[in-house]
Amino acid sequence: MRLDFIEISGFRGFRDKVRVSFGRGFTVITGRNGVGKSTLCDAVEFAITGSIDKYAVEKAAKESVSDYLWWRGDGTPNAHYVTVSFITDSGEPFTITRTRESGSNRSEGEIRAALCVEPAPEDALKQLTRTSIIRDEWIAALSLDLTETERFDLVRSALGALEGSESGAKAKEVVAAAEAAHTRNDAAYEAARSKLSDRLVQQSEAQATLTRSGDVAAALQVVAAAVPNAPTELSARIAAGRRALADRRGQLGRMGEALVLGRDVALRQQAFNAPAAVAERQRASDALERARQARDAAENAVAEAEGRLAKEEATDAIATSLTLLVEHGEKLGLHDDRCPLCAATRTSEEFASGLEVARQRIAALSSEVRTAREALAIAKLNAREPAATFQAAEAKVAANADEQRRLRAQELAHVEFYDKASLDHRFIQDPDGLEQEIAQERDRLIELERALLILDASQSVSRMSSIEGQVAVLRDEIEKLADAVSRSQAALASAREIERSVRRVSAEIIDERLAQISPLLNELYQRLRPHADWKTIDYSIRGDVRRFLSLRVGEGLNPQFVFSSGQRRAAGLAFLLSVHLARAWTPWHSLLLDDPVQHIDDFRALQLVEVLAALRLDGRQIVCAVEDPALADLLCRRLLSTSNEGGRRLDIDLGPQGSTNVVSDVEIPPMPVGVLRGSSSLQVVGGV
Repeated sequence: MRLDFIEISGFRGFRDKVRVSFGRGFTVITGRNGVGKSTLCDAVEFAITGSIDKYAVEKAAKESVSDYLWWRGDGTPNAHYVTVSFITDSGEPFTITRTRESGSNRSEGEIRAALCVEPAPEDALKQLTRTSIIRDEWIAALSLDLTETERFDLVRSALGALEGSESGAKAKEVVAAAEAAHTRNDAAYEAARSKLSDRLVQQSEAQATLTRSGDVAAALQVVAAAVPNAPTELSARIAAGRRALADRRGQLGRMGEALVLGRDVALRQQAFNAPAAVAERQRASDALERARQARDAAENAVAEAEGRLAKEEATDAIATSLTLLVEHGEKLGLHDDRCPLCAATRTSEEFASGLEVARQRIAALSSEVRTAREALAIAKLNAREPAATFQAAEAKVAANADEQRRLRAQELAHVEFYDKASLDHRFIQDPDGLEQEIAQERDRLIELERALLILDASQSVSRMSSIEGQVAVLRDEIEKLADAVSRSQAALASAREIERSVRRVSAEIIDERLAQISPLLNELYQRLRPHADWKTIDYSIRGDVRRFLSLRVGEGLNPQFVFSSGQRRAAGLAFLLSVHLARAWTPWHSLLLDDPVQHIDDFRALQLVEVLAALRLDGRQIVCAVEDPALADLLCRRLLSTSNEGGRRLDIDLGPQGSTNVVSDVEIPPMPVGVLRGSSSLQVVGGV
């Protein structure tokens, strides 16, 4: 199976629809940096897996790779999709189309079935693109720069799943089942041992009870006094006595709480009713009354001043009107010796004298307003201190009232506690009497407990017999469980040994399959010639549970640390090409290289061209994107186009609006065959 064509619209840097057909033998793509060569490889990976795996950072600045899958430049594409078509050797096509709106037209299972054969590795489609598309930025990162564990996992995944992987899974299932059975047996064994321990403790307690046995008759009298209505049967009577003992212990505890509450209430009552406290409360009440009188007197003075001010302000309004009237009359003057205001006959002297009298009256009225305002301000100022004194006295009386309310609330809570606990109310005001009752009740409970112990001793013989029988049964059960634990432990050890054996066999199979990479790796390494002195590269595998694959050159040196950037890329190309060629689980024989000669000198670039030419002769379809047109020309000559497996040369560049376009698409004709055969074709030039 090979690549047939790619059709892109609105994807990455391709705004308009572009269709790229691939040569059956090879395709060389050239163009300067940033014109979209890598996007063609991205399109193949995106069509197969639905993602692009070349970005080390998944998210940055609240954006992700998915935000940049589709066209983001000027203009609007007609559609957003990627179509990649594959074709088999018999000419059957297999096409995958992914759109921005509806996703892929093929399920993951369909793509895997078309491009992979079993046994395929886990996450086969991702491994397929990682080993078929060799990108410039990942050449070293996926080879020399990997840790030894990651390098081993890469090679193992690239080679495909092991035939013995089912055996390993079954071995793990057997170990899990053996561990579960052993855990169950061990838990049952420990439970039986715990039960036996409890029975042995009970046996010891019964023996101790027998040694403390006393007068049973006296004990029965004590129980009868404590529980008058107890049943006549001894065990029931003892059970009733124990319930009564527990209940009365609880009651004794509540009596102790009542004693504490009673003493606290008594202390508070004593403090509240002390003569000094009573006198202090009386003084506070008297002070409040005096302060109230002083405050009321001050408020009355303020009220009187406010009334006077109101009256004077009303008079001031009259003065204002009179002022306007006087000013108006003075302005008009006498008219025919008559006053313009009252029309009375007046001389000029009488008219001026009347105006002067009016002005004096206006001045007198205005001065009374100022006097009233000053009196109101003085009254308010004098009222502040009585008001503050009243507030302080009122707060003191309120605090006394709060204290009294708290005392009453505590007294009520004390009574409620007696009601809830069913205690005798005669002890509410008698804490000393309650304390004596508590001491007597404690003695009675001690006597009751002692009597119950004596009665228990009378049943200890039958209890001892029963407990000994239970102990014997438990010991037999423990022996059987111990045997089961031993067998399950042996089974678990055998299962783990089987798992280790399967793991060792799997490791050997992996080692054998990895051995096929060694000649490929050395052959490609020698052809690419990363280093002038170290002409071979070796690998070694170690580890049992965790596997490590290390690469060495020279006297056991790690090329990751001794090679230059260009040498590491050349060695990395050899490693990745060997992994690509060692795959046996995919019919897809296309190798895509995205600008593989970055940081590689011309000599090694020429060696890479020769390696690709050899792969081309092996039947591989080569798709190579480069920046240098001269290198593209060399690739077109060396990869050899034939009549059955032709080649193509594509030049791509950016259009006027920033979208990528195919500038030229040229088929590479096959090389002529037999041009030097036949004498007629030979000509003598210059006498030679």
